[in-house]
Amino acid sequence: MDTISKLDPIQPRNLRYRNHYKIYVLGFLILTAMILSFWIIQFTSESFQTVVSDYSYELIMSALFFVISGAFYFFWLRLKLNRSVQVFSDHMLIHHGRHKEEFSYADIESVTTVCWSIFYVKMKSGIKHYFNSSLERVDYIWEGIYQSRPDLMTKTEFEDFRIKLVQYDHHQKRKDWFFKHKLVDVFNWAILPLMFITLTYLFQSKQVVIHQQGLYFFRLFMYSMLVLLSTAFFFTMVLKKAVFDKKVSSQLENAEGKVRDLEFEGIILQRSKIFQLITASMVLAVLVKFDVNLFSISKVREDLAYFNLKKGHTILVDNRFNCVSCAHKIADGDLVVFGRGVIGQVLAKEGDMVGQIDQDEKGRTIASENVQEVPRGHVAVKSANGKDILFVKIDDLIGRIQK
Repeated sequence: MDTISKLDPIQPRNLRYRNHYKIYVLGFLILTAMILSFWIIQFTSESFQTVVSDYSYELIMSALFFVISGAFYFFWLRLKLNRSVQVFSDHMLIHHGRHKEEFSYADIESVTTVCWSIFYVKMKSGIKHYFNSSLERVDYIWEGIYQSRPDLMTKTEFEDFRIKLVQYDHHQKRKDWFFKHKLVDVFNWAILPLMFITLTYLFQSKQVVIHQQGLYFFRLFMYSMLVLLSTAFFFTMVLKKAVFDKKVSSQLENAEGKVRDLEFEGIILQRSKIFQLITASMVLAVLVKFDVNLFSISKVREDLAYFNLKKGHTILVDNRFNCVSCAHKIADGDLVVFGRGVIGQVLAKEGDMVGQIDQDEKGRTIASENVQEVPRGHVAVKSANGKDILFVKIDDLIGRIQK
């Protein structure tokens, strides 16, 4: 049987961009609200100059996020949300809201596949029209072009890329079904993160003093979301390549054409989510076992010759070492980070006596007259200049620097 006779007849139907693009917009708005809330809190609690000087890098990154994301939405995504394509036997209509753009297949100069599901048609006028699987049933466009202009591509090229388009169309459609299995999804995206945060807090709070609870819970939430998104992406790609793509290829080789086995796909997706739940639980358990959420990285803001640290040097901070009477105790000589990223060296703990030791011109030690007892709830820390001694609240300790 001839390949073309097996194809669905090209109907003048509207091919629209998929609904999950609206989810991308919602995610952008949520992230924007979180960033704006953070900066509102910072600017209302401290002076403008202090925030700019202490968070200059973060301000630059936030500004870049808004510029890039805003440009992405206004110059690309917004246009897609208002766009649809209508396919006829001899021409196409591209709808941009109320504006319509029509072009005839006879005016096409060439058709070029780029990669994945992306291809474009170049008109004799030089204008290029790009299409991909973010448009529903984009294979209708590919078929319409081939049926009207078989001279633009070989039969093999048509068939090979048509299979890819159908595969990617099914893959994109499954994204719309992402929350189809409500019970499993509630466990995956609500109960599991809640259990992870709760159990981690109950376990770690017995060994570590959690001073900055807001930051602590925020980190746990971000770790849980990162693990869930990573495992979801992993199983999605495995299923696409190992199961669904092969299913599409076998279907298109026989008379079934594009008929989908939705029951089969639903069962496979549900089982994959159960495996995702198990995998995510194991990964989160490893995070708790090794206290991964209690480590952070930072950069040295200025040269600290006394501590042999140079500006821009990346340091690993163990946030477990932020107390004097817990399982992870700070000790004399530890390099610690406290306050707003200030680095110092621990000299003594609460109740100990400390004093500055001076030397005369000949290098002889002079007894210090400035001997003080470290106040309760504080530690004595030597500053970066190697001379000054500071009394730092234990609540202000962030963690110990790991060399």
